[in-house]
Amino acid sequence: MLVDSHCHLFDMKGYSLPADIAAVVVGYSPGSNRKAVELGKTGHPTVLGIAPQTAIREDISHLDEWVEFIRQARPNAIGEVGLDYKWAKNEADVAKEMKVFKAMIGLAKEMGLPLVIHSRDKPAENGDNGVPENAIDDILGMVGGKFLMHFFSGDEKQAERIVAMGGCISVTHMRSKERRKVINTVPLDRLMVESDAPFVGRTPESIREAVAYIAEVKGCGADEAGRQTAENAMRFFNFRV
Repeated sequence: MLVDSHCHLFDMKGYSLPADIAAVVVGYSPGSNRKAVELGKTGHPTVLGIAPQTAIREDISHLDEWVEFIRQARPNAIGEVGLDYKWAKNEADVAKEMKVFKAMIGLAKEMGLPLVIHSRDKPAENGDNGVPENAIDDILGMVGGKFLMHFFSGDEKQAERIVAMGGCISVTHMRSKERRKVINTVPLDRLMVESDAPFVGRTPESIREAVAYIAEVKGCGADEAGRQTAENAMRFFNFRV
């Protein structure tokens, strides 16, 4: 059994999971959280949260309502949440992201749940628009407890820091020199695989390629990589298949 640690099945109408893949269903907005809860009723572990892009786009005067919905739904983790400086255009956007992220961190601590974190910095070509450049440093200065860096695109030094703090890292099927270094650096028992389908991988089946990539870099068999990443996900999200 393989585990896709991050996908959005509610955005994939008509798709059926293969029998050998379990999927963690992740929300990112009030509407998608409701859809994730419905899928959770069919046995999928759920992750509920307000993503930074949503924090910028939505009226955050409803934040208390969003938090209460998540609290009552009792998900397996809080996410995807974090800071995204690519989409933040000014200090007001950053302030909205920060307010929502702090609320999500507080909720995770209250409920004793791990965090699934989205982190992205602004592109260099955007120039100086008053927006900070290093989201991951801001995030790591705020989190406590168990956390997973979803679709990690940082470097090996950041990966080492995440592991030292007790965090885990999730990788997709997408290959790069930096991602290879990260996979090589992070212990196998701190790695997970994800599709982020349908936005990155088209379907959860893309995790087969991610497992193969880890096996190639680590010099182990695909069966071992698949078994260990699945076990890591089940332990992190507290479920069994």
